[in-house]
Amino acid sequence: MDNGIVSNLVIRPAVKTDIPAILALYRELEDAYPVETGTADEEVNHDVLWRNVAADSRQQILVGEQNGRIVGTVTVIIVPNLGHRGSPWAAVENVVVARDCRGRGAGTALMTAAGEIARRHGCYKIVLSSNLSRREAHDFYHRLGWRQTHAGFSLML
Repeated sequence: MDNGIVSNLVIRPAVKTDIPAILALYRELEDAYPVETGTADEEVNHDVLWRNVAADSRQQILVGEQNGRIVGTVTVIIVPNLGHRGSPWAAVENVVVARDCRGRGAGTALMTAAGEIARRHGCYKIVLSSNLSRREAHDFYHRLGWRQTHAGFSLML
């Protein structure tokens, strides 16, 4: 399944200079998650945004980079827990691979890395939610062995 991505794809923690590329990838999700008007990327203070995210030791943003281009990203959040004998759980958020790079292994590599982070932290499960309209994403998660086990609900704030 190597169409040029997996062979030279590097999965690494995001750094502040990756923010513009990550935000560009997030725009590919806007069909499922519309952005409020007046919240253009130019209005966001990247220094403050990055400082807040980087200060959260329970959150890790990973990027998939190929030849200097960020082609995908995923965020992993580790959640402490009283249940399950104190075993934490993990949530995966903001999973996106550039449209022109999908189907070449970058998403699989990012999700594998997310699972490894969760295992290292002793998590008993890893969860994600995906908009009902994103059927291709659902097919992708199923191919990776994920199963839909719950009904999810959202309250947009």
